[in-house]
Amino acid sequence: MLLLAFLAHVVLGLLALRGVRWAYVAFIVLALLYFPAKVGFRLSPHACELSFSPSLAAFSLTNYPHIVLFAVFFVLTSAQFRTATPSAFVWAVLVTLTMGALVEMAEGITGRGHCRLRDLIPDLAGALLGAVVVMLWKRARGAFAPSTDTGGSRLR
Repeated sequence: MLLLAFLAHVVLGLLALRGVRWAYVAFIVLALLYFPAKVGFRLSPHACELSFSPSLAAFSLTNYPHIVLFAVFFVLTSAQFRTATPSAFVWAVLVTLTMGALVEMAEGITGRGHCRLRDLIPDLAGALLGAVVVMLWKRARGAFAPSTDTGGSRLR
């Protein structure tokens, strides 16, 4: 069953990367249902850890799985916007952080994982990494796009 869910996530992720909105929404719903499904829908709510300090913040940046997963999520989210404008990037960051908060709440509600406020730090780092990836991708795509110049302005 988990293999089927994984394959569905991959297919939905690839479609979302192409800008298919229904696939993006289904990807999010499936991702959030993962937590209750993993515990057989037997919920065991736990309080979220809200403690925060500079040392905990620095330590949370070693949570590489969160960074990578939320970088990918940022890329999928930014694909839903038709342009790479600054406002689209801001919205993509906000949606990514909202997803991070929802994941933390799902961990707290199900008792699977650790619901910690400080886990939003690597989520934000992942969003920033994703933004860099998207900007580099857009720049590379623009650099290799066919030129519309007809050659009339070149010196011969």
